[in-house]
Amino acid sequence: MFRPRTVICERHELIRFGLKRVITEVVDVVGEAADGMAGVEIIRRMKPDFVILDVDLDVLNGVEVCRRVHDEMPNSNVLVLTDSYHATKYHNQLLRAGSRGFCLKSSGPRTLFEAIEQVTRGLPYCDPKITQLVKQNPATSLPNCNLTDREIEVLIRLDLRNKEIADELDMKLRTVEKHIECILAKLKVPTRTAAALKAVQLGYVLLPKMPARDPVTGVSHEQTVAELQAELAVANEHLKALLKQNEVLKEALGDKIKQ
Repeated sequence: MFRPRTVICERHELIRFGLKRVITEVVDVVGEAADGMAGVEIIRRMKPDFVILDVDLDVLNGVEVCRRVHDEMPNSNVLVLTDSYHATKYHNQLLRAGSRGFCLKSSGPRTLFEAIEQVTRGLPYCDPKITQLVKQNPATSLPNCNLTDREIEVLIRLDLRNKEIADELDMKLRTVEKHIECILAKLKVPTRTAAALKAVQLGYVLLPKMPARDPVTGVSHEQTVAELQAELAVANEHLKALLKQNEVLKEALGDKIKQ
């Protein structure tokens, strides 16, 4: 069975450690990095078959890492494993940079294994939760507003600065500004803030998707779930080791009794 040589780029040590324990069932981890620059260097050195990449990295973010890897190794299979905020803020930029797949850290092993299977075969994969956000089809619509698909893409990103919208949608800045002017006119509102509120009323989710956070710790719920899954993976690994040790002791005891 083919086991792709894999590099993990993940800043959080616990999540990286737990992720490694989970995916070693199907891949061979040949390197890991906690920041973007280290990730690029180890990918260049190891030339892996598969890369699992977070977006929120120091020194170089995941978009730039993905771009450099793709430029140097066009056939590379990169799976972006991140949270809903970074997945929805940089989705199109990551696609243009060469990412083959997107998965949420909080989705769990079953979804992760599905993503790994697809991406390591060179096929595209996108977590359904991410697809639902970046390709929105709201249930309600405003009569006679006649928003184009491109205007809707801008509308749901009005919480971003114009330059960020332009980068994500691969538009010229002036084109974004013209789209916003048309949106305000069609929705009959005076400001982009009012347009964003109208978008929510129409059933859209504004991007990037802001994560719910614990009011005491300030840690996002997605991060908490990812950490709990990592802790569970580590605990399972320890349990397997203990059970194996127990079997060895039983065999040794049985041999001693026979003597």
